[in-house]
Amino acid sequence: MDRDSIYIAALLHDIGKFIERSKSFIVNDRFKHIKVGHPKYSAQLLFVMQSKSKFFKKYGSEIIDLVLYHHEPRNDYEKIIQLADWLSSSEREEGETKEKYYTVPMMSIFSRLFDEDINMGYKLAPLSTSEGFPEKNTTVSIDTYKKLVNSFLNELGLVSEEKQLYYLMEKYLWCVPAQTTNYIPDISLFDHGKTTAAIALCLYDEYKAGRLNSEDLKKMKNNTDKHFMLIKGDISGIQDFIFSIPSKGAAKSLKGHSVYLSLLTDVIARYLIDKMDLKAAKILYNGGGNFYILAPKLCEDSFIKARKNISEKLLKAHNGLLYLVLERVLISPADFMEFNKKWDEVKEKVNFRKYKKWEEIGLEENYNNIFGPSGNGSQDNNHCYLCGIEEYERRLDYISEIDKQLCSFCKSYMELTDSVRNADTLVIKIISGGYKNSYEDYRDVFRAFGYDYNFVKKEKLKDNEKQGAYLLNNTEFLQEGFSGYRLGAYKLPFNNNLEEKKQYDFDEIANMSIGDPKLAVLKLDVDNLGSLFFRGLGEKSTISRITSISRMLTLYFEGYINQLIAERKWENYLYVVFSGGDDTFIIGSWDKVLDFTDVFYKKFREYTCYNPHITFSAGVCIFRYDFPVIMSSRLTEEALEMAKNYIRAGEKVPSKNKITLFGEVFTWEEFNAIRNLKKLLLEIIEKNSHKDDGESFGRTFLYKVWKSTLGFKKILQDSVKGRVDKIRFWRLAYYLREIAKEDAELLIAEYRRIVIDNLLGKSTDEKIKNIMVIPAAVKCAQMETRKMRR
Repeated sequence: MDRDSIYIAALLHDIGKFIERSKSFIVNDRFKHIKVGHPKYSAQLLFVMQSKSKFFKKYGSEIIDLVLYHHEPRNDYEKIIQLADWLSSSEREEGETKEKYYTVPMMSIFSRLFDEDINMGYKLAPLSTSEGFPEKNTTVSIDTYKKLVNSFLNELGLVSEEKQLYYLMEKYLWCVPAQTTNYIPDISLFDHGKTTAAIALCLYDEYKAGRLNSEDLKKMKNNTDKHFMLIKGDISGIQDFIFSIPSKGAAKSLKGHSVYLSLLTDVIARYLIDKMDLKAAKILYNGGGNFYILAPKLCEDSFIKARKNISEKLLKAHNGLLYLVLERVLISPADFMEFNKKWDEVKEKVNFRKYKKWEEIGLEENYNNIFGPSGNGSQDNNHCYLCGIEEYERRLDYISEIDKQLCSFCKSYMELTDSVRNADTLVIKIISGGYKNSYEDYRDVFRAFGYDYNFVKKEKLKDNEKQGAYLLNNTEFLQEGFSGYRLGAYKLPFNNNLEEKKQYDFDEIANMSIGDPKLAVLKLDVDNLGSLFFRGLGEKSTISRITSISRMLTLYFEGYINQLIAERKWENYLYVVFSGGDDTFIIGSWDKVLDFTDVFYKKFREYTCYNPHITFSAGVCIFRYDFPVIMSSRLTEEALEMAKNYIRAGEKVPSKNKITLFGEVFTWEEFNAIRNLKKLLLEIIEKNSHKDDGESFGRTFLYKVWKSTLGFKKILQDSVKGRVDKIRFWRLAYYLREIAKEDAELLIAEYRRIVIDNLLGKSTDEKIKNIMVIPAAVKCAQMETRKMRR
């Protein structure tokens, strides 16, 4: 029995459930002796495909037996598939003849976290950047299964390589429940098949190496021997690497730095897979600068050697600016019952290893390479402005956009930005030899790991060049012969009106703002992410559920974000520096950034079933277009931390789920109140715009409203304590005496509503307690009505 057959059989062992639920196929007599239903359909599918497809034919009849007998194993190889199936998801269904087996939708993994019981599930539809949102009281039918199964089968015949099968399964099975009877179906058939394949290949390798025998397989989940490694990789130094660039011309290279990092983690994950002879399903998660890989324990020595090689290459390429922290924990079959503990354990080991950087290559023998000094010392303009490398070490070029000298390597980030903005395809080629042991541009780093990456337009590729090519944010890959797809926020603002499409710089993006020509910088990330995995699943923490959470978060931050920006026509207003894993960083027109933040949060709450434990916090800062990028990024990072660490009266620990704006921390309810009040202020100004001094009225009106907040602070402070000073309402009316009575009453009513909410409102978390809601709204209105000037 060969490894490839084990891998494909494990990946497809439960595909029969998908086929069976369509009620469109009759099982061949040769398979009817099997008691359980779905293995018959899995076997029949493979039997039919072997008569039609060269790809499936090469695996022989063994693969049919592996899926057919995985519930009733007759030998050790079939037992491996059974054990992997069990370890992937510990709950087992019974009673598959029940009608509900065919019509139960997959429930969102987010609906169950932290013991919540929220009835929201997914409709049956192929994966795309617009999918992934659960609906209340979702239903599926046999007819919808028929349509999805038929579409899947039509494409399955086109599969010619493993990677295509993997991506095809994700496309169609992401929303298909792996199990539907006797428990809540929150694991997709894709996640179950993927993790089963990852586990099965580990068991097979351990078995063939003599580290696992028949008796060990019989122990099943009670086996406490360490046969697995969970590996985590985490890039250190991301913030400084991305943002330590000149503000002039920053838009030309920021994206290149960010995309380079995402590609670097991808190529290193592939490098590890290659060195340990693993498969794509072994990468449990890859995004946001980190990845997780499941490997057999027998690969431990290969891992240690590869880790040393990786650090040596990165040190040579980046002189210590970037470091990949790599660690592993050993796992037994019994540990899969509480897989979140191992997930958390390897994360802690990675955090600890960050204090021992470069240990694997030897600090003493590489002291000068790590700590410097480097170079011979040079005069002005004889070294790279970004990395400091000198002219004798690497070619330098003068870059007019930033008025600085850059080496060929740092210049290549600008070239990467240019290639990304027009591309719809990523081509990944495996290369061997030809590496000259020097780093002249970013692609040389990838070549050092055995790969070449190129962003291109798909129409420029010949048919024989599509293998290893991945469509960007487009899952319709197989009809055209591509290997798969890749999600990511790659698009950049650029001017379509020019003969040669020109990327907008930050000056131009600022000028697109309504009113004040400023940029807003946004940083957000998911609150208590570690807790989602470690505590959120509780006793339900199987490997398939953990990978499902990771994959679904990736779909939102790397997939849906593109859909949202396109739907709202914000492509030319928002420069997405990065979005992946669980966080997002955006620079854009200040008004559109605030609009995006509002919608992105609300859609995230919908995406995660309005689970009260799944939120994100954000920091927003507003700057001139020429404010130093490194400083704006750090100040925005501080704003995010302020939102996450803010403790309100009565709280013992930060509740997070907040946003910092104008240096003040607001709840999302307060942020919504700011936007509503700003809208009211602008409506009042619009109503009075017909006056001769309409422009003057707007400025004067907003000034008076702002002035009223000076006396209003005491009102809100008292209202939180349950007291109301009625005299101050009359004082507020006095400030507004020169505007129309009905407009003044509208404003006073809004203020009064806020006060009454504090006195008689609903739950504590819905009360508006921050007095700065009012001046923040006034500030937004002032910026929106301000004439463009520098």
